[in-house]
Parts: sequence; C-alpha cells; structure tokens
Amino acid sequence: MWFGTKDGLNRFDGYSFKTYRHDPDQAGSLGNDLIYALHHDREQTLWVGTNSGVYHYNPAKESFSIIKETKGMRIIDLASDQRGNLWILSSFKIYLYQKHSKKVQAFTHNAPFDAALVTVLKDGSVWISTGKGTLEKYNPKTNNFQRFNINGKNAKIEYGWVSRIAETENGNLLVGTTNQGVKLFNPVTLASKNILRLNDDQTPIFVRDIKKTGPHEFWIATESGIYIYNDENGAIIHIKKQYNNDYSLSDNAVYTICLDREGGVWTGTYFGGVNYYSSHTSLFTKYFPQKGTNSISGSDVREITRDGNGNFWIGTEDAGLNKLDVKTGIFKHFLPDGKPGSVAYSNIHGLLVDGDKLWIGTFEHGLDVLDLKTEKVIKHYQAGVGNALRTNFIVTFCKTRSGEILVGTINGIYRYNRKRDDFEPVTGLPFIFYYSIIEDSKGNIWAGSFNDGLFQFNLSKPGYVNYRNNPTDAKSLSHNTVNSVFEDRKQQIWVTTDGGGLCRFDQKTHQFKCYGIKNGFPSNYLFRIEEDAANRFWISSTRGLIHFDPSTGLNKTYTKANGLLTDQFNYSSAFQDEDGRTYFGSVKGLVSFNPANLKATSYETPVFLTGFQINSLEIGLNGADSVSDQSIVYADTIELNYNQSSFSIDFAALSYLSPEMTEYAYKMTGLYKNWEYLKTNRKVYFTKLAPGNYIFEVKALVEGSSTWSTKNAKLLIKISPPFYLSPVAYLFYLIAAGGIIFFLVRSYHRKIALKNSRRMEVFEHEKQKEVYQAKIEFFTNVAHEIRTPLTLIIGPMEKLIKQADAVPAIEKNLRIMERNTDRLLKLTNQLLDFRKTETSEFSLNFVKADISEILKDVFLQFQPAAEQHEMKYSLHLPEKKLLAYIDVEAFYKMISNLVDNAIKYGKTIVQINLSLQEGDKFAVVVKNDGHRIPIEIKDKIFEPFFRGKETEIKAGTGIGLSISKSLAQLHSGELYLDFNDHDFNIFVLELPIHQLIEFNLNGKWKKL
Repeated sequence: MWFGTKDGLNRFDGYSFKTYRHDPDQAGSLGNDLIYALHHDREQTLWVGTNSGVYHYNPAKESFSIIKETKGMRIIDLASDQRGNLWILSSFKIYLYQKHSKKVQAFTHNAPFDAALVTVLKDGSVWISTGKGTLEKYNPKTNNFQRFNINGKNAKIEYGWVSRIAETENGNLLVGTTNQGVKLFNPVTLASKNILRLNDDQTPIFVRDIKKTGPHEFWIATESGIYIYNDENGAIIHIKKQYNNDYSLSDNAVYTICLDREGGVWTGTYFGGVNYYSSHTSLFTKYFPQKGTNSISGSDVREITRDGNGNFWIGTEDAGLNKLDVKTGIFKHFLPDGKPGSVAYSNIHGLLVDGDKLWIGTFEHGLDVLDLKTEKVIKHYQAGVGNALRTNFIVTFCKTRSGEILVGTINGIYRYNRKRDDFEPVTGLPFIFYYSIIEDSKGNIWAGSFNDGLFQFNLSKPGYVNYRNNPTDAKSLSHNTVNSVFEDRKQQIWVTTDGGGLCRFDQKTHQFKCYGIKNGFPSNYLFRIEEDAANRFWISSTRGLIHFDPSTGLNKTYTKANGLLTDQFNYSSAFQDEDGRTYFGSVKGLVSFNPANLKATSYETPVFLTGFQINSLEIGLNGADSVSDQSIVYADTIELNYNQSSFSIDFAALSYLSPEMTEYAYKMTGLYKNWEYLKTNRKVYFTKLAPGNYIFEVKALVEGSSTWSTKNAKLLIKISPPFYLSPVAYLFYLIAAGGIIFFLVRSYHRKIALKNSRRMEVFEHEKQKEVYQAKIEFFTNVAHEIRTPLTLIIGPMEKLIKQADAVPAIEKNLRIMERNTDRLLKLTNQLLDFRKTETSEFSLNFVKADISEILKDVFLQFQPAAEQHEMKYSLHLPEKKLLAYIDVEAFYKMISNLVDNAIKYGKTIVQINLSLQEGDKFAVVVKNDGHRIPIEIKDKIFEPFFRGKETEIKAGTGIGLSISKSLAQLHSGELYLDFNDHDFNIFVLELPIHQLIEFNLNGKWKKL
C-alpha cells in the first residue's frame, strides 16, 4: 500500500512504513514531499504527482525519475488510458504524456474549461470533470471534448466542482460534487437523478471521492463521513466519527478511498490518518460501554440469556443488568437504586429465564426474581431469611426438562421448591463452591466445582460420582477447577477447566481425554463452549476465542487482531440462538458473530523480502555497503564476503486482513532442506555461514486461508570464501605442499649429513676447549713461575740502579732492564687476574675511597707518557670530592687500563671526566681522538684476546678491557662504549656509590 502525504510518500507492507522524501544529496530521491496524486497503471508502474511535477518510481532501484516537461508543475490528478497515455492534470490544465515516445502534449484551445480530475471508464473513454458542474468526454478522433450537464438534458447548469465519478454495472455514472451531493447520471439518455444531496443539518454534501467496492456497492468519501450506496436497491448507510468509539471512523473529513486486492477498504482522512475496513475483521459485532450513547452498561460481561420475546438479558459484574432489544438494538439498564423493584446489586453472576420470570444471582447480595412483563423485581431471597440458603453468593442456575430449578452457590447446590417457595440442598452433595450446572440428554446432572472436581448425580437417585485429578493418571480429569460442562450433539460430555484445558469424558471407561497448549491451544484456562452448525466448538479462553474441531483435534485461535474486543473472555458467558449466532462475554464487553459467515480467503498472497541486515546493520542500495544493485524487495541474488556471513532477513506477506496472525515458514537450501515454521515471527537470523551458495525461500499462511502461499520470495545467497580458501589459494597450497614434501625429503638427507657434521664439530669443539683450558693452565703456571724470579730480580736491580748513579752508561742499561721487567711483571699479573675473573675467584673488598684523589694519582702516573706522545692530556673533576665504596686495587686497574689504552691509541687528545649520576651512581668517562671503533664490534672489544685490525700494530695482550669489564660487573656497575660523540672514542665506567657489603676505614664493616 502506498500513501501520499504532505510529508512524503509512504510504503506499507502490513507491519511497517517506509517513507520516501526529497533528499538533495541523494540522486534518484523524490523531487518534492507534497503528494497530491498516485496512479498505478496496467504496466505495474507507480506514478507520483507532486507539487513539483510527475515522478516515475523504479521499484528495483527504489528511485524516482521526473517527467522533465512537468518539472515545477502542481499535479492534481493522474490516469492512464487504453492507448498507453498518461493523463496529467495540473493547475486545471490537461496534459497528455505518451509513455512510449516520452512526449508531452498540452490541451489549450480545445479544452476551454477548468479540469478538476480525469477518469477512464471500462470502455476506455476518458472523462474530465470541471469546475462548472459539467463532464467533458474526450473524442480521440477530433482531439476535442464533448460536454455533458450532470443535472440532465436541458437542465440549468449549476456551477460547482465535479469532484469524482464512478461507473456502475449498467453504464451509469455516479457523480460526486462539492455543492450538489451525489447524482446518478446516464450518459446515453442524459437523465440525472439526485442520490444524496444534503447532510442531516441540511447543508450540501461535499464529495471528495467515490470508489466501487462491489458489483453494486459504492463508498462515497465526503466532508461529513462516508456514505455506502447500493445502486441495486438504493440502500444508503452513513458512517460517521463516534467520539467514544475506537472502532468507528477516526475523522469525518474523508479525502480518498482505496480498495485493495483482498477487498479491504482504506480511507484517508484529513485529521484522522488512515482507516482500514475489512469484512473479515468486521465479522464480530461488538457491544461495549460508550458514554453519551445507548450501549451496554458495563464491560465485564458475565451471564447471557434470552427471554420468550427474543430479548437478550445480559448480566455484568461491574454495571448491573442489561436488556438488549435485538430489533432496535437499544439497551435498557437495570441498576440498584434502593427503590422497590430494583435489582439488589450491580455484580450479576447467574441468569435464568423461567416463563415470564427472570432469576438473577448476585455476588453476596442474594437472589432476585424479576417480572419480565413489568421489568420489576418482585421477589428477593436473602440467605437464612425464610429459606435454607446458606450463602448470598449465587453463581449459576440450571432448569431441568422437568421444570426443576437448581441454584449453584459457593456453598452447595439447592433445589427450588415451588410449593413452599423455598430452597432445599441437594441430598448428599457436599457444600462447596460450584461454578456451573447442566442437565444432559439422559437426565443426569453435571456440576463443575472450584478445586473439587466434577460431580455427576441424578435428582431421582441418591448419591453422586466425583471425578478428580490424579497426578499419576494421565487419563483422569486434568484439573480440579471445572469452569463449565457441555454436552455436544453427539451426547458427549466436555469439560473446560481453569488451568487444565479441555477434557472429553468417555462414558464407557469413565476416563478423560484432554486438549490444551500441547495441542495448539493458546491457553489452558478455558471458560465456555458453544457448538456451531458444522459440529465445531467455539471455546472462550484467557487468550482468545478458539475454533476447535472435536473430530480432528485441529484448532484455530481468533484474537483482537481478528476483530475481537479483547483476548480475555469471562467465566460463564456464552449463548447461541436458533440461527446459530453466537455470543461471548469478555472483560471489555460482548461480541456476537455467526460462524456461517466465516469465509476462507481465496486471495493468493505474495511474499516479499523487506529487509536485509549484515551484522545487525541495514544494507542500503548502491551504497558503499551495498550487496546488490537491486532493492531487496526485487533482488534474486546477493553476493557476500566471508566476513558478511552473519545476517538477518525480514519478510512480509502482503495481506492486510490480520497481519499479526499471518504465519511464516522458511528454508535455507544448502544449510538444511526442511521447512522451519515461525508462527508469526517474520525475521530470521543466520550466523557465521560457511562459504558457498544458499537458496533462501519463505512462504506464508495468511488469516482465513488453509493453504500456504505459492508466490514465494526466493533469494540466492553467495558467500565467497576468504582468499586463503579460494581456488587460487588451493592451487598455491598444492604447489606449496609439493615444495614442502621436496624440501622435507631434501632436508632429511641434509639433516643426516649435518648431524654427522655436528658430531665432528662437537668433538673438535671439545678438543679445542681442552686445548684452550690447557693453554690457560699452561700460561697461568708459566706466569706463576715467571713472577717469582721477576720479583727476585727487581730487588737487586733497584739496588744496582742506586749504586750506578756515577756510571751513566750502566744506569741507562739498568733503567731499560727495569722498564722491561716491570712490563713483564704487569703482563703476568694481568694474566693471573684474567684467570681469577674467569674462575670467579677474584674477590673484592669495598672500602670508602676518594675517587677524585685516585683519578689525580692515575692522571699523574700517565702524564709522562702523554707528554711523550705530545697529547693534550686533561682531567676534569667536580668541585666537591666524591667518596664511594670501591675495591681500590681493582679501581686502579680499571682506570689505568682505560687511560693506558686512550694514550696508546689516541692521536692528540685524551680527556678524563668524573661526574655524579642519577640513582646514586658515579661515572668516569675516558675519551680519545684515536681511530673510531666501529659500532659493529662494540661488544667484541670486551672479549678476551680480541684486538682490532687498527690496534694490531700496537703492543698488547687483548685482555685489558675484558678484565676491566669483569671488575666493573663485580662492582655491580658497567663498562661500555658510548657513541654519542662522532669525534671521540668514549669509554664510560659507571659504578654505584654504595655496595651490598661495605668496609669503613676503622676496620668495621656494615651490610646494607
């Protein structure tokens, strides 16, 4: 369904609206939001007349394109003739658009009138209505118009707009006007007849639209409501807005009427929106309280009965007693007012007609007898006052075929004694709460109770049988609270219960067969049963009205969506007259219907997809996230990526009778073959589907139909695999697998060869290690052996030097011998220190020392060597002296080694800097401008015996830096090469000020 408004074009699928508006940023959007005319031609094309031209709707793209010649025109009406032309009315002028050639022809001098609307009749003739009270028939041969006076031949023309015309079965025209009402005009004889002219207030009827809804039925939209006219018998029904009736017309100003394919009538009003009428949903006649109008007095309808004159008597639990005159449809109310003859209470439970008397049972206010002739209460029974009644709560009545009256109360069943005008308890029955009493065809009395099961007894025989629920017996009574007992035309006893569903009593086995939610019932709380002419049951419940076939067990539930007042019915509230018309009371009023009027729909309902969401987001058309170049409504194929395999699909059957009751089923071929039934849900979800092709199909079972739809929506869904699962990827995997196998075979052979080679390498390594250790041991032993003679040589040599002062040549040679002896001793000491650090035997004693003084001492020690090399040799110390815990001997060795290397390998500059660092540390930086050490060997230079190519020309052992780094680490510090200055080699010795174990100068020590 399409609806044109001032705020855009709306598409309705029975569940939700989709609105099309003008969007300047979106190509193909509607050009104007103000819609005046909609037209659907034989080619299934939708034409939209707006305040700025005529637009053609493309359903596959959900886009609009304008007829360029109509741009800026205010369109008032559209119609298509049988020659493929589109008639366009704009500003009272006529334009003809040829759909095939896409040319527009304007009528000028040949149409000298103000055109109001265009109508194409069954014979293909085109009629234009005017503002002069005339009709203009188009002659395609002469391209002119023939004028007709709607008032008849030779009659005076009355000026006024002809607002709409409709054709009858016999070729007459029903003409609606703005100031003359409705006329029946014969275009052959030119005879005219007034059908409707004046409203009830004698003002002219202003006609807006006329729609033919049946062979002889016409709906006429006016400013004063809707008139339904039958041209066969002349009957007219006037439908108007009723302010206290939600089921009436919402507004009297009705502008347009549309008939859908199912026979439903849609009316567009000025203030009241859209109204919908269908004969299917109007099956149920509703009686409910309406203030200000004659209606039933209360909403909680209980007992319903009828007297000998055909009048209905209806008891309510909230507003007393009602009498309905079925001939006039007028209600008369009976409420307690304290005056003689009034009913005792407004809460009525039981009603029974006994001749010209009406027995009335109330809630805790006793029993009334009303004279049906005088309509006055003539007798009131109060419990214990001149009678044997034990309670004033009268629940139900039963009159037997012999004329006996039984009264059911919350405290027993009583038999009315007509002679003594008194009540006697039925002998032997327990004094309990009884809900219902009936007499079956065999003269047995059946009584349903509250929480005490079902009772069967006979007034002419003593005793009774009590049927109760046995939890261990599935064939026992399903529930102990029995709301009603019913005997069908086959003389079978049926019982409705308050929570146990429906039970059929087997008189041979005295067992019960039960029906309930498990059999498709909407509820297990059932109230009353009535049987229609087809021997099917109508059962009221807490969740709708159940239509049940006792022979097959099939059932269907009618709810508010089918036209009921409510889904909640009431206890002991049902009646059926001789014509089969059935009445049921609910908590919102009374409904009546004739089951014979139930008709199955023959409309073949199409099913469409209406939405497609990927990862819960709606997918648009032609956008970045689009998966199809067509609207989902018309798409037949959708292609998805592997990461779009979680999606949901919306669908709708285009049936407006009771869309809430439409049932759906779907299947996804490729995932599973069977149909999945959803009841009324119309959305399905799929999560993480595997790549592949799937076919989604959905079908519907609409209200009133017994067959599933055949015009079903189908959608091919292609989910592409990720690249790593594509055919190209599989080819790559095949090639890779072959390569891997070849590689594994080759690697296996290489592994065997490498294993053997490694065995040899390990063997050689062990040998080299043994040789290395042997060398170290050898050098260490040699160093020990050499150091002792050296020490013995140094002493005598020092004495000789002192004695040789007088002989310069001898002193010079002795000095040379002293220097070489010192160097040899130094080398042996370094070798022994290296051995100690490797075997972790080098232990340090950390004492507090003045770092500045030590650096001064080392600086002075190496000053002669620096001067000999003509270097700029400098020492930079902080102003305050720096004290730290160090091993003085090890510190001397580290600094001496660094300064010695700086002088040995420097060119012109050697600097020594002392600074205090963060984290309770200090650093000694020794830099020289010698050949830059490559960053690639910044770690190797600290390895034992390593010497760079540039240093090989200098004398040395290659273990000085290794020993220094080891000593720095024993101080919990670090020695490293800094590359921040590109002009210098910078060695940084960073040591902590405090150590774990520290010794003071007085000999005491402390542990931190």
